[in-house]
Amino acid sequence: MIIKNKVGITNAEALKILTEKMKKRELTTEQQQTYDFLKETTKIKEKDAEKLKAELTSLGLKDEQMLNIINILPTDENVLKLILKDEIDLKKENLKKILEIVAKYL
Repeated sequence: MIIKNKVGITNAEALKILTEKMKKRELTTEQQQTYDFLKETTKIKEKDAEKLKAELTSLGLKDEQMLNIINILPTDENVLKLILKDEIDLKKENLKKILEIVAKYL
């Protein structure tokens, strides 16, 4: 298999893709296991994930960081610091703003 393009997606988006595939055909073992895992662990609906991503984009976060924030939905500053560990400028007010935005989607 040749990968032509690599794009990060949220768990909610992956769950939607697998749900749509399931309607058309039976999933492979790996796909079914992934679907089961995502069904159990995804905390946010796809539309809300898109809205949250748009809000986080305005803060200048990297794609990988945004996806991790959306997938984990941190409520604790320490967890958020772990996600943003590569950020040089971790001001307390920026962390608080991110947590306030995330809280709207819980």
